[in-house]
Amino acid sequence: MSRLKNIFPVMMLVVILLFQACDPNKDLFEKLDNDQRPHNESIEYTLIESDYTRFGGFISQYQAFNDTLVAMDFIPDILKVRFVTLRQNSSAMVTYNHFLLHPDWWDAGFGYELTAEDYAFIGVSNTFSPTNLARNNLPFFLLFRYAEAEEGDMVRIIYNFTVDGEMQKNLDVYEFNGSSWVWIETIENIPYVGYELTDDDYDVFGGTIAQFNSFNENFPPELHLPVLLKNRFSFAVAGDEQVLRYRYFDGSQTRTITDKYEFDGVQWHKVSYTEQRSEQYIFGELGWAFDPTVNIRLGREDYLYIAENDPIPHETFTDFGYYFGASAFFSNFDIRLIGRRLNKDENDNYRDPALGEIYENEGSEAAMDEMYRRIVEEGIIMLLQHKYPDATPQVGGIDVHYFIHFETFADNWVRRFPMAEYICIAPGNPPQFELVDFQIEPEND
Repeated sequence: MSRLKNIFPVMMLVVILLFQACDPNKDLFEKLDNDQRPHNESIEYTLIESDYTRFGGFISQYQAFNDTLVAMDFIPDILKVRFVTLRQNSSAMVTYNHFLLHPDWWDAGFGYELTAEDYAFIGVSNTFSPTNLARNNLPFFLLFRYAEAEEGDMVRIIYNFTVDGEMQKNLDVYEFNGSSWVWIETIENIPYVGYELTDDDYDVFGGTIAQFNSFNENFPPELHLPVLLKNRFSFAVAGDEQVLRYRYFDGSQTRTITDKYEFDGVQWHKVSYTEQRSEQYIFGELGWAFDPTVNIRLGREDYLYIAENDPIPHETFTDFGYYFGASAFFSNFDIRLIGRRLNKDENDNYRDPALGEIYENEGSEAAMDEMYRRIVEEGIIMLLQHKYPDATPQVGGIDVHYFIHFETFADNWVRRFPMAEYICIAPGNPPQFELVDFQIEPEND
């Protein structure tokens, strides 16, 4: 027994020494962790249900953010939890649901839309214009269209209107004064031509819907309107949309509601009041934060837009222009002086006289500088105004920078990949952009 008493202290001493022997390894692992370079990565992530429910309230209920509960205030917390291993210099393109407080279909126009026969009767070619306004023609037409109108009657007429080469839908409101139709107002460029249910439409459903000309909780519109749409628009194809205006009794009052439906080829489905949006976030010194920076490499459609809007279009090909040199076919800017940009017409005149004059008076280097100037100071700015019509100088209090990467193709098969940086200096129609930096990368061997 005395021997056991002597062994026990020895065993305890061995255990203590073993624990002490682990300390150097612990220090080593901690040093390795501290010396390890932070893990960074560029990822894409789409929010799922549990991302929204963690915040409760409106966000949880509708599985979406909105103009008041903005995504940039919540997504950094989501990324912090979802991607614990990512550190500084990481970036994330996040897709999320945004609740539309005022969807564009709420501004749809409802009324009588002119037909091809109506335009022919009026004597116009399918559209009105700033030099031939609808209100100068429609009052006469309305006398025939509504021959039994009574004083005080009002009508809404939807028609084509072409301005600056673009056709849009306008809506005019008229009132009958007993002898003629008087123009009241014009609503320009309505986003949709909607259909408002008539008494006959409600009668088709029978029961309380027909009795009160409205839907209700027991007879919901989502159940009945797809049937109406399938019968009324029997020739619809997949992707067709239709805006409907109808009456709904909510238990205390009858409200007028406007919804949009879309046809998938088989069924009509109500369009959600949310839309998907994508934003970029970066991991900086203070963690995840919203990053409004736009980084794009021009693609075929971008070059095509510039080519189609070139002030000196090619005599044969619509996907190339002489002034900017954008080529949609090759997805680059063709800056070959001898090979293309100094081409002459059948009368031996430069197709781009200004560039030809610079070349003859100042040399090829000056001509090359002018071609780059046109691209970055005019062509790409025109493209940005087209791609980002709602651009503003800041988003969420952060300056927005646009980094545009593109390709040039010069004589001797030289390809370069320049980068131009822009900022939006003023919103508007169109917004105003300013070039802040331009770099020509080394040749691609």
